[in-house]
Amino acid sequence: MLGSAALMLAWVAIGRLTCYWEYDLSSWDISAGAILIEEAGGKFTDLEGNDFSLRVRKMCASNGLIHDDILCVLKEAGVV
Repeated sequence: MLGSAALMLAWVAIGRLTCYWEYDLSSWDISAGAILIEEAGGKFTDLEGNDFSLRVRKMCASNGLIHDDILCVLKEAGVV
């Protein structure tokens, strides 16, 4: 990880990364990335699978194909 949520989310949007999740981010860290990912056909939710809102701090972003699997793994690992 590079320390930049915005960059990581942009990489998910262009397909460089398959997914990215983070436990504690602010809305200014993720808002633009959420739009990029959704416009690119990916999926962006909180760690429980709920749609993005400005109140989301725990997030998961993916290409959309593996999103539910990633959320399941995170839940099994006790992250959620």
